[in-house]
Amino acid sequence: MIRNIIFDWSGTLVDDLPAVLDATNYVLMQSDRPEMTLEEFRAEFCLPFNLFYDKHIPHIPIHQLEEWFHSRFAQVQGSVCALPHAREFLGFCQEQNIRTFLLSAVSHQYYAVQSGVTGFGPYIQNPYLAVWDKRMKIVEILTSNGLRLEETLFIGDMQHDIETAKHGGIHSCAVLTGYNTAAQLQAAGPDVIVEHLSELREMLSAHGMCFPPPRARETRSVSVAG
Repeated sequence: MIRNIIFDWSGTLVDDLPAVLDATNYVLMQSDRPEMTLEEFRAEFCLPFNLFYDKHIPHIPIHQLEEWFHSRFAQVQGSVCALPHAREFLGFCQEQNIRTFLLSAVSHQYYAVQSGVTGFGPYIQNPYLAVWDKRMKIVEILTSNGLRLEETLFIGDMQHDIETAKHGGIHSCAVLTGYNTAAQLQAAGPDVIVEHLSELREMLSAHGMCFPPPRARETRSVSVAG
């Protein structure tokens, strides 16, 4: 039975993809590199994000790239909004007395703004922010909070989130509301892939909060591949 849920932020609870793409293209332009389309960005972007920069803009120091990115993102983050079904799922967690955690690369400053705008702050009991490589943090979170592995689920929208869950030895659920495509997520091998959080809520409710439910992996795999 699931008693603890660790959420990713971007692409899982909030939609910041347009703002991040805008800020990234600003960085690319400052670096005399061509802008990316949404499809190109989704195919190329990865976490930890320094790997993305190392691949596309290796000749410019990371501190300069970060300065450019944040200068632009601060101007456009007003577009960041709650993803459909996220608020209802957080309320569902509250009703089920699920302990909620956040493990995200989002900065403390941006989280303060975005959690305030969306109203999600009170639903997250333990936020872990500004984490570049989540694999390096997951064991500490599990250990320091006394979380049982079989009772803990990580929900995210990127391959890195699934890799993090596996590194920690916990359940994983991939959502198709963010950065990575269905094919990318399926390649990472999550326990379950869902279209959105409402589908996951229905799945957990139908199976008494047990995860993954019987045949869920097989069913989702066939559905997404099609």
